[in-house]
Amino acid sequence: MGQTDVTVGTSRRQKRRIWMPVAVVLAIAAAVVALLTFGTKMLHKSDIRTAPVMVKASSHFSMYEERSDTVLLTYTVTLRNGTNKDLSDFALRAELPSDYKSGYLLSPEASVRMWGEEYSTFSLEAGETTSFDLILTARFHKTRRTASGDLPQLYAVFTDGSEARIETVES
Repeated sequence: MGQTDVTVGTSRRQKRRIWMPVAVVLAIAAAVVALLTFGTKMLHKSDIRTAPVMVKASSHFSMYEERSDTVLLTYTVTLRNGTNKDLSDFALRAELPSDYKSGYLLSPEASVRMWGEEYSTFSLEAGETTSFDLILTARFHKTRRTASGDLPQLYAVFTDGSEARIETVES
């Protein structure tokens, strides 16, 4: 009997010796996962870009001109930087979902540039509101349909490749 007790006691000590390092490794792994998760969330928060807003009351469709396989859509768009930070050297990208859904455009995507320029970048100082004459270029179906004249959904494209959706506000 005494021999059995010693064996059982030794077995328990051996199990503790095995499980202690395993428990420590698991605790360290859990801490690393928690730090990586928290760190990733913090990085994403710092990567979020602020975009200007489009003022609907002073933005409008002007005209369109069909070329052989593309259409040029002209808009006056008013952008406001409502932040206390300058927004500089961003490009614009546009989507025209209503013209795509109607079958007028082959894709909702359109390139954006300022009137009279081949490629455009935009800058707005903190608190600044500015109107831009824009030309959106898109591929279209050669049909009897015409452009809807709806304002486009704009996106600010920053030099690092990140994008931010430009929300539309009434005034």
